[in-house]
Amino acid sequence: MSSDHDLDVALTAAAAVTDDQLPDLPGSFLDELRAAAEHRGSPLASVLAAGQLADDAHRAATRGRARRRLVRAGTAVLVAAAAWAAVLVALPADRDAGGQAAPTVTAPVPGTPLGLTLASTGPVTFPLSLDPEPPGLTPVFSQWGGTAYYPGPLVLVGDWSSAEGDRVLLYLFPGEPVGPEYEPYGSPGEPAGTGDVDGATAQLFRRDGGTAVRWGRPDGRWLQLSGEGAYADPDALLAVARSVVDRPQPVGLQFGLAPAGWTVGGYEESRSLDLVSDTDPAQVPLRVSLTGTPGPGVTVDSFFEDRSLLDPVEQLTVQGLPARLGKTTPDDGDSWLLAGQVPDGRLFLMLAPPALTRDQVLQIAEQITVTR
Repeated sequence: MSSDHDLDVALTAAAAVTDDQLPDLPGSFLDELRAAAEHRGSPLASVLAAGQLADDAHRAATRGRARRRLVRAGTAVLVAAAAWAAVLVALPADRDAGGQAAPTVTAPVPGTPLGLTLASTGPVTFPLSLDPEPPGLTPVFSQWGGTAYYPGPLVLVGDWSSAEGDRVLLYLFPGEPVGPEYEPYGSPGEPAGTGDVDGATAQLFRRDGGTAVRWGRPDGRWLQLSGEGAYADPDALLAVARSVVDRPQPVGLQFGLAPAGWTVGGYEESRSLDLVSDTDPAQVPLRVSLTGTPGPGVTVDSFFEDRSLLDPVEQLTVQGLPARLGKTTPDDGDSWLLAGQVPDGRLFLMLAPPALTRDQVLQIAEQITVTR
């Protein structure tokens, strides 16, 4: 199990969405980022708050679910909760997420004497697109639940937003979102009539600051769109609803190598990605999260402050840029931590299971890619 390490981050200029509109998160995200988050001044989608809740989860050493709170800051939708904002999801081959492609395992990487074997993977994708894309809006993608490690309904979310406050939030549910398992997602609002979406009758809802539309698809799944700003108008939102197409698109963050047989456990706002073991769900996940750019007091070394390590932090180079590697003690997560930078300069933190060797951890980090 990964430890639930407390995170403390300042999310400035953010307006919170109410808790009753938000799903629960697994409490196992509270691992990394404490030191960097304490110093970081800019709000980032892959960092979170709630230090006291994280302490509680750390002491409990369980995978209980913590409340997720989405907040808006600039063009990003930020995650603030007693968890590190990183649910990243690719699916087992036998699980349908509406076009979500599982990582494609090809040739195993040779040279592994014991433990886990690495294999190359295909892209993690979000199954839907908007055609045409709403002008001026930038998308990020998330997937929650649907695995033994992250239980609950498999829910995929696309979030298109702009700095001006225009927003379209799309949910893809595995069935009609009614019943206790969907209560964490809250109500879409008060009923406000009906509309037509490609021949299906869609229910319209109104709530403060926005509109929502929900309808069933022929395959049994349900879609819900919420609109804000220019898309709070029901006609504008219905036009977007009619533009939804089954066209997978890559999420912005990818692993090129991963333990063979592992699948995506979740992805969060295209900035964090988890791969999990299908055969041993309690094993530490393979997780990467983008955490912004270096600044005063925030470097690759910041991630290792206040961590309990087996050996001194190793200084090395990954993707041609400075990186740091360490392994935490069993009482502080029992995992590899690698902090580095992607070529565009953004910092990333990678968590990896202790069954991997040092060289395997470095091989995986060298093949992390970012496209958004």
